Amino acid sequence: MHPDANQMAGYLDKTIPAGERRKIESHLASCRECLRAMATAHEAVTKFRKDQKNSDRRKRIMKKIDPYLMLAVAFFLLSFATPRFFIQSLVATLIFGLKWVADSRSTKMLVMIYDAWKRDGGNGVSRVLDTMERAGSRGLDPVIKLKSKIF
Repeated sequence: MHPDANQMAGYLDKTIPAGERRKIESHLASCRECLRAMATAHEAVTKFRKDQKNSDRRKRIMKKIDPYLMLAVAFFLLSFATPRFFIQSLVATLIFGLKWVADSRSTKMLVMIYDAWKRDGGNGVSRVLDTMERAGSRGLDPVIKLKSKIF
């Protein structure tokens, strides 16, 4: 009896019971046709997982790239390419750079911590940090933790 597609997928994913796994392995040892099919399926699954991993990596990188940072870098480089508009390009670089800094997550957190410190001292800072951690923020930036201890 040849294994069907579901059994082959379970074998490749290692989700089938050990007894059924041994049966498939013994069959693969004696059946060249099934062995070729299993090898082809294994190659396809491996290629799919590799492509999926690369796609996820590209998505993470694209999420990290901020458009204001890219504009700041572009205008900075443009300032050297067009000497006639050197000052204007540097001003645009400065504006986009400041916008990038102002929009960053850690800057917003630092402003919140500073405001809490001005109002309530150390208790306010502790309250803000506890609220951020409970709210499930993606983890506090180590710089923020260090600066909050200084305040």
